Amino acid sequence: MRRRGDRAVWLFLLVAFPLLAQHAAPAKAEPHAPAAKAPTGRMTDADVAELAKGALTAENLTSIRAALGRLKAHTFKSSKVPERELVLYAQGVLEARLGNLPGATVALKKLERQWPKSPFMGEAHTILAEDALVHRRYKEAEGRLHQALAADIPSELKRKPQELLIWALVEQERPQEALPIVQSLRPLEGREKPSERGLAAIVEVLCATGEREQAQGARKDFQNLYPKSELMPRVDLVWGRLLGRSGEAQESAQVLRKLIKDYPGSSQADDARLALANLLTDGSLPDTKDLPSAEALLAEVRKAGKGLPKRTAQVVELRLLVGKLLWEDALNLVDRMDPATRETVPEVKKLWTEAWNAWVGQRLEKGFPGELLARLKAGTFAALEPAFRKGVVELLAAQGLLELIPRLLPEAPAAERGGLRKAALAKVQPEAQPQAILRLLPAKAETPDEALLRARAEGALEHWAPLRAALGRARPGPERMAGVLRLLQRPVAAPETGAQRLQEAEGWLRRATEKPEVREPLAILVADLRFQHGDVRGALALYPAKPVAPEQRGWVALMRTQALIKLGQRDQAKGLIKAARDEQGFKGQRDALAKSLGAY
Repeated sequence: MRRRGDRAVWLFLLVAFPLLAQHAAPAKAEPHAPAAKAPTGRMTDADVAELAKGALTAENLTSIRAALGRLKAHTFKSSKVPERELVLYAQGVLEARLGNLPGATVALKKLERQWPKSPFMGEAHTILAEDALVHRRYKEAEGRLHQALAADIPSELKRKPQELLIWALVEQERPQEALPIVQSLRPLEGREKPSERGLAAIVEVLCATGEREQAQGARKDFQNLYPKSELMPRVDLVWGRLLGRSGEAQESAQVLRKLIKDYPGSSQADDARLALANLLTDGSLPDTKDLPSAEALLAEVRKAGKGLPKRTAQVVELRLLVGKLLWEDALNLVDRMDPATRETVPEVKKLWTEAWNAWVGQRLEKGFPGELLARLKAGTFAALEPAFRKGVVELLAAQGLLELIPRLLPEAPAAERGGLRKAALAKVQPEAQPQAILRLLPAKAETPDEALLRARAEGALEHWAPLRAALGRARPGPERMAGVLRLLQRPVAAPETGAQRLQEAEGWLRRATEKPEVREPLAILVADLRFQHGDVRGALALYPAKPVAPEQRGWVALMRTQALIKLGQRDQAKGLIKAARDEQGFKGQRDALAKSLGAY
């Protein structure tokens, strides 16, 4: 019971006032102060706890080092004695005050493992988070800093974890999340001042979130407090960018040029060159006198083989390429961008669209689709101007690539699709690409012209039933009549009979709406079928006296002569065959028939 009471007493005293020790002014070296004397005998656990409490309030570095050495050398009766909790805490705090963050981390992690709910862990988390930040373990640092801020520690101790948390968020490019912390910072008192990293991070947060007046004030504080800081280029860069976004392009250019001049070898200098090149190419700088060219700035970044960073650099380079009409180079650059830049930066989409349309226009003039096919990816057809969309489908159709067009049409506005389909179909012969034609034609509500194309394609594939259906909807004319003849001249296959074929042909002739001269080939076919089935008089009635098509005249003369002979009208047959002596076609048969009649 006595041991528990002792622990309560020193723990109460420790929590009441020594917690300020870690955040007190840095320990000062006092070369004339006497060094702490080592005790003559071995210290007890209670003695070492008292030594720890005294060391926490010490300011002399020599005394602190001596006390720390004795604390680390002590061996406790047990690893679980309460005095060890205090000593581990004191070791961590003292090591941190001496700048030995790794040593502080070792002691405080031992404290955390043995006493995870220790009242000292509020401050311990701050020191452990600082070590995590040094090693870029940002998630761990964030978690510890949130625990430190939630712990029951005096408010004056919360400024440091607030600044560290702001720095952690800025390092992870999450300044928006840090703004509420910046706006709720514990005010500084007396001679207190913000830490170098903390103030630099605050400037970055205010600049990133557009808080111009506050950012300007914080930047001036940083310049006054830390004029030779290594973080100065970083502070100037974010300030210059804020001015550029605020429409103060000339002032932004001045800040960026000064940064490049004062810190030429810093990584921020390259970012400043890119930001200045951005101002030079986006049209926001009316006066570019005495400023380097955007090309020169990009060349500086590329020196010694250094590649350009993404985003801003790529947008600047894209502007330059489009300005020089280097369309293919511009497209290649966009291809190399990450998807987020391509899809979410409006200017990139605008410049790409301009380059894409111009490049496609050049390819259409050449009439070669090879390179065009490689770039016709999803969404690219939709980005073309209407005239170029039409040109692309016509080129593909003319080059025998009609099968590619069905996947492009859905990207075009609905009002354009019919015209694009018509333009493509006009460039091909259905008999040459029948399958592609059928895939391109609409499944429903096709026009008479489209039905005619379907009929021609189905005929080429010898799909007789679809051909018959399409012919019924097709536009009348010579091409439809050719389709009807193709259908009627198909081989007769069982169970169909010759009489049924004649009946079918008679039906087509009867329903034909074409002009007589257009439907004449069908009439001759029907006459031939009548003749084959013994209706000689009916056949003779259909055969034209002088067919319109010269290539039909020899055949018709031969068949009419045979019909007259069968009807016993030899004199008329003799005169007819003699009159047709000079016609082309079937001349051998007609000559033989004429000789048998004694016509010549």
